Amino acid sequence: MQAEDAMDFYNRVVKGTKEYKTITLEHKSGSSLEGVEMHPVDKRTLAAVIERLPESLFEAVEDAEGDAEAAEEEMDGDLSGVTEETVAAFEEVCIQSIEHPDLAPTNMKEIISELNFEVLFELGTEIIDLSIEQTGDVKDFHEQG
Repeated sequence: MQAEDAMDFYNRVVKGTKEYKTITLEHKSGSSLEGVEMHPVDKRTLAAVIERLPESLFEAVEDAEGDAEAAEEEMDGDLSGVTEETVAAFEEVCIQSIEHPDLAPTNMKEIISELNFEVLFELGTEIIDLSIEQTGDVKDFHEQG
């Protein structure tokens, strides 16, 4: 265990909360929007989204050993587990995560509402994975003796 100054520790913990991935959204016409930022969502948003997802989705991911693309292939267009609540959960995680420097949040919300099922679920799954990776840099505690 390495002790450090309180502000150094604070800066180390919060540094990761500002990281994001840059993606490109592509329209069916072939035009694209580059520079879209995918930010991790906070733990409460993440928990609320996960709680709203159907068990069949988690089973498919588990059967595919965590590989989102393989899980998508396993479900192979089976939308039986997709409910209005599932769509709302994925849209919410996308709305909380996706930003573009030249577009207002209301513009991004409208773009997200136009994502097809496949892109919505794939993007939402990617955001959930990113958020799980980026959440909780403080991993342990010890009693001082």
